[in-house]
Amino acid sequence: MKTFNIFGDIIGGETERWYESEVTPKQIVDFLADAKGEAVEFNINSYGGSVTGGLAICNAIKKYPGETTCNVLGIAASMASAIACAAKSIKMGEGSFLMIHNPWTYTSGNAEELRKDADTLDKMRDSILGFYMSKNTKTADEVKGYMDEETWIPREEAADYGFTVEDYGGELRAAASLTRRAYDKAPEAARALMEYHDKAPERNAPQGATGGDNWEARFKGLSKKFNDLKAASEADKTAQADEFKAQIAAITAERDDFKSKLEASEKDLTDAKAKVSELSAKLEESENALQKATADLAETRDSLKAAEDKAAQLENTRDLLTAGVLTPPEVGSTYAEKMKAATTAAEREKLRAQKRAGKIK
Repeated sequence: MKTFNIFGDIIGGETERWYESEVTPKQIVDFLADAKGEAVEFNINSYGGSVTGGLAICNAIKKYPGETTCNVLGIAASMASAIACAAKSIKMGEGSFLMIHNPWTYTSGNAEELRKDADTLDKMRDSILGFYMSKNTKTADEVKGYMDEETWIPREEAADYGFTVEDYGGELRAAASLTRRAYDKAPEAARALMEYHDKAPERNAPQGATGGDNWEARFKGLSKKFNDLKAASEADKTAQADEFKAQIAAITAERDDFKSKLEASEKDLTDAKAKVSELSAKLEESENALQKATADLAETRDSLKAAEDKAAQLENTRDLLTAGVLTPPEVGSTYAEKMKAATTAAEREKLRAQKRAGKIK
């Protein structure tokens, strides 16, 4: 039977690892792939960790085709308790605990964003609840109540809380670099278990380690490495922040330039629209003037045609008079009528002479 020890925090991925004891989904997936369907067991002594990382591990264990067993050696808290329930069977050692509670997070934002985060936590709780229910005989509401209360469950009381577990008779072992955390409702037995780990660091060594490994010195070395990596990380973050600020400044300048050009274009567009309106008004005025001029021209042409017709008529009358076809009485007998019929100055002067001579009245 192949064995995997979950003796540290559950994290989301390799990039988040600071300690060798931390467990990632990839490690579990690779372990199960190597097992090739044979029976496997997981020794658990963990205070939990990442919800998403833990759910990935739960699902990887649940879909494994071979037999799976989770042995709770000391404590399976938070996401580690969900991982324990993902196996086909759970075994708990003497003095061991399950701890179940609701997922939590740090967050910030406006009211709507906080509501969304709360909804997300509820969905995560329901996902974790599903794994608990696979090993529990209570109702979902009852188990939710245990989660709301942050419930610490010793092996002896597991059945009372509905969990189906078996006794594990192996030696109680702790984890290397086990992170101690404070929980609001940890019972004295659980706190004593934490103190047991804290006061006996040699028990925290992995299998095969000896006293000559000088775990205290190695821990100090790892602490220094952690601090050095943290400082390097902070420097890298500062450099990245400066780069982001420069990029933001460049983008802001580009945006402001585009905004200025846009405002100028909008002004040009407004001016062009005003010019178009002005030209449209002038065009309409010109069209009206053209229509009036066209009407006046037509009227003038009609007047000219009438004058031409009258002139032709008078010309014809004169020709008839000259030819003797018409006599002056036929044209008009009085001086006024004859003067009106005269078309030339000579004819009018002749009429005046006749009037003076008394030939025309």
